[in-house]
Amino acid sequence: MIISTIQKISLFILSFCGLSITHRLANILAIILFSRKSKKYIVAQKNLKACFPNKSKEWINQIAKDSLKEYTKSLLEAPFLYRVSQKNISSLINKVHNEQVIDECEKQNKGIIFMTPHHGSWELSGLFVASKIKTFSMFKPLRNEVINDFVYKGRAAQGATLVETNNSGVKALLRALKNNFGIGILPDHTPKLNQGVMSRFYGVPVNTATLIHKLGKKNKVPIVYIFAERLSGFRGFDLHLGIIDKKVYELSEFESADILNEKIEYLVNKNISQYLWSYERFRNRTGVSENIYN
Repeated sequence: MIISTIQKISLFILSFCGLSITHRLANILAIILFSRKSKKYIVAQKNLKACFPNKSKEWINQIAKDSLKEYTKSLLEAPFLYRVSQKNISSLINKVHNEQVIDECEKQNKGIIFMTPHHGSWELSGLFVASKIKTFSMFKPLRNEVINDFVYKGRAAQGATLVETNNSGVKALLRALKNNFGIGILPDHTPKLNQGVMSRFYGVPVNTATLIHKLGKKNKVPIVYIFAERLSGFRGFDLHLGIIDKKVYELSEFESADILNEKIEYLVNKNISQYLWSYERFRNRTGVSENIYN
């Protein structure tokens, strides 16, 4: 009871702390929480070594540290983003690149699939999309009940509907597309063993989900990628949007996965340190004997 009360108070206070406060605090906490012996730092380092084998040890270490700072910012800024987005989401955004693609895709009356990787502020990406079109997204309940309820309500701040990560959730996403609504999917989520297809991410074998391909193939639903880049100096965010060529639906699931991973690489290269390198993306791989996390 006491712990949950403290958590609620902390989340409430953070919701009124601007980016200048949350980002400064995140820089400090990241140093305290994520030493070079911490699991997340080790995972980030191993992922970076695998994806950028020609980079120096100093570069790898620096990006790993910077990435963990960005990850901590994404956690601490979320309550503020949830609160402010309800009143004036545009106040958080410096510039939107290719914003017109949403209107262009909506006119096709096929719904829209939004793919948002674990890059930059994926929370803001979801809030922005939901402010433009009725959106449905999958939500996996968090273990902490207080944080779970807070995140659930926060992600629904712009009217988004959250569905379960199961077959009923998939059916809800299909219904949303039929009604010309948007659906949000994290394309770099690691599927369970034998539930995805093997592709490559920065040349490294990776198990890749096929949900985007399966949901959109029948009606060739437009796929829009979005990345909310966190700007320095607490200046908010730049949003980068674009469309995946519909030829992706004429390819096999394997070839389609390659295209989507190439697009994720394109987005990551815009700001490498803002990618979630501490996530064990190279797990559950078939045909690959090496486990880089051992």
